[in-house]
Amino acid sequence: MSSIIDDTKSNTPNNENFVEMRNNLKKEDLINDNSILNHKLNSLISINLLHKISKNKLKGNYKTLLKKQKNNIFNIQKLPKLSIGDFLYRITYYIKVSEETLISSLILMERFCIKNNIILTLYNIHRLLFISIMVNTKFMEDKYFLNSFYAMICDVKLSYLNKMEYEFLCGSQFQLFINKNTYNKYYNLLLNQE
Repeated sequence: MSSIIDDTKSNTPNNENFVEMRNNLKKEDLINDNSILNHKLNSLISINLLHKISKNKLKGNYKTLLKKQKNNIFNIQKLPKLSIGDFLYRITYYIKVSEETLISSLILMERFCIKNNIILTLYNIHRLLFISIMVNTKFMEDKYFLNSFYAMICDVKLSYLNKMEYEFLCGSQFQLFINKNTYNKYYNLLLNQE
């Protein structure tokens, strides 16, 4: 299992514990490859996020903004081994995430970044993406997992995941509702980038 955590003293379970926990889940709790998992959508989202990161690097004040958010809870010290696409696949493989929840999560992440003056980088995208999906899944879906399971998927300590969730909710001012027009506009922009 590739790690995206910069904490070498992680208390997260090892590979065997993760596999055992996953195997103990009911089959209906995990998505199968023929259901919601949409490779095309995952690819489009990954491309969109990488494009935003590249666009941010071209800003004149990029280095200044990076320094300001260096101690942000979502930042990691080293570049993750998993690409954004692989990480998104991992999330959608282990968690039931509908297309609507996934796209709404991107809108929430973007809102959060704008409100908190955070720019997307390769050092924070994994955690921001994960937390926005986790929070939005709890908000939109009927079934969701305990934070301990989410911590294993994200490969962080449970206490750290709880802090990130708290920061995301407070930074979003607990405004998770997305109106239909905003959703449709974002959805169409995402699909038209092919």
